[in-house]
Amino acid sequence: MIVLIIIVVALIAMTLYLYFHRQREKKTTYHPYLDALIALLDNNEDLAMKRLKDAVSTDSDLFDAYVRLGDLHRKRGDPARAMQIHQSLTARPTLKKHEEKKLYYALAQDALAARRPNRAISFLKEILKIDKKDNDAYRLILRIYEDMGSYGDCISIYEEGNFAPKNDYRRAFYYAMQARDKQSKLSEEDQKEDKEVPNLLRKALRIAPDSITATFYMGNYHERQGDAKKARESYLKIINEHPEYAFLVIPHFERTSFELGSFNDIIPIYERIVAKYPKNFSVACALANLYEKKNDMDAAQSLYTKLAEQFPRSVLPKIRLLKLKTDDDALMAGLNDMEELVYAADYTCNNCGNVIRDFSFLCEKCHAIESFSPVL
Repeated sequence: MIVLIIIVVALIAMTLYLYFHRQREKKTTYHPYLDALIALLDNNEDLAMKRLKDAVSTDSDLFDAYVRLGDLHRKRGDPARAMQIHQSLTARPTLKKHEEKKLYYALAQDALAARRPNRAISFLKEILKIDKKDNDAYRLILRIYEDMGSYGDCISIYEEGNFAPKNDYRRAFYYAMQARDKQSKLSEEDQKEDKEVPNLLRKALRIAPDSITATFYMGNYHERQGDAKKARESYLKIINEHPEYAFLVIPHFERTSFELGSFNDIIPIYERIVAKYPKNFSVACALANLYEKKNDMDAAQSLYTKLAEQFPRSVLPKIRLLKLKTDDDALMAGLNDMEELVYAADYTCNNCGNVIRDFSFLCEKCHAIESFSPVL
């Protein structure tokens, strides 16, 4: 009986020893990960890297530690190593759905950092296989397609995804940009026979009748087809309905008006816009320029003076005023050169403030559409 008691006590003692020994081991293996998290919060990347490596070397089951280790490699400019670490986790059969999604998001970021957008999209589509309603995956795929200029794919993913509410202007923008890209690849002969480009533009305008992008490229299409009347209608529509974007179409509008013998009709149109929107710089400058061509120098000078007062930082109206007051050929040539430099204006995104040199309907920084205006 005494022997039996001794054996039972010994077994209990051994069980307690093993339990507490394992608990100490668990605590020991967990400490490096806690230290790593603290280091990350303190922006101490060197220490965080060391502690994360210690953590995964002592406990290979620390999924989050592996993910963070890969993320840190990517952040420090080594996306290939990051992808290697993250991909090694995909072979684990015990991952939960939320862990799989987290892993594929990390892999998508690795691929983007490595400038492999198609690879990133494939990882994001793995997320959609897990969760068809993951809107973040849809949004990121859409943004990548926008960056790539793959507007046909933008249409597919935008119409497939659960974007609520869907923006008709963005959807129309995709169709208009797809039409633009297709037109740019066609020869002059093919353009005359092609039906897809105008069909895409018509669809864009059915989706959003006042889409600036679609209206602009419809005008551009008709102008290339030699149909000045229809082209002018599109350009005039932008001037009337979106006067803040008149700067895009003024040269086209004036050229097609001249071809149609309607050049004298432009001044009343511009005067109406300026009367309603006195701070519309582009239309006011174009109107003053037409006054000059009609030799109405008093009207031109008056308008340039108002613009110089309204836009004190803009050089153009000041240059135009100087040109009106000089007869010196050498000075005039210098002023013309200055005006050409001023006309090479930058454009700023009204949504995020991004500044670009060449106009775009899409901001590469914040992905807003139809958001750029000239820097005055």
